[in-house]
Amino acid sequence: MRRARTSGMRGVTLIEAMISLTLLLIGILGLMRLQVIGFTSNEGARSNGAAQELARELAAGLERLDPSLDALLVADTISDAPPSGFGNPLDASGNLATSGWRDWDDAYLAGTTSGYPSLKVVGVQPDTALPADPLDPSKPLYRRRWSIWQVATSNAASGVRLAAVSVVYHERTITRPRVVTLYVQIPNLGASTVNASAYR
Repeated sequence: MRRARTSGMRGVTLIEAMISLTLLLIGILGLMRLQVIGFTSNEGARSNGAAQELARELAAGLERLDPSLDALLVADTISDAPPSGFGNPLDASGNLATSGWRDWDDAYLAGTTSGYPSLKVVGVQPDTALPADPLDPSKPLYRRRWSIWQVATSNAASGVRLAAVSVVYHERTITRPRVVTLYVQIPNLGASTVNASAYR
């Protein structure tokens, strides 16, 4: 009895199978990496959107205040040029700037902040409603602060105060803080009228 000829047939060797599995594994790892990048990008976009919304809330709350309140101002913010660091809540090292800025405190919601009893800001979410900072769970993820520049002229203070409202937050994969800054004008019509009469 003759045996079938098998010269044109051969099986898959172990080395070939291992090479195929290696290539398949590389492809799967690449797809997993894309998934991680996509997830991180989506999380960053959500965090940025939330920070922008918080900045708009605080800016709207400041706009509703009496523009003549001196409590709005931070020391050395009345000048004909923007105060040092105006609009940038971080120092050169990436830490929160220590001067020229006022940090949000939930006591502002009730107007009970020590030293500024007349400064009551409404329509702003309290820190207790915000998620915790992943790098420091004792603090909220979004740190809100503001600085106000009252433009001064040679005759009198301008009727416009420019507020820089910033929200500083961390992303899970980035150690340096992210910042969203919103600028808003707080007009003082009474002061504008006085200033206008000075030029007549």
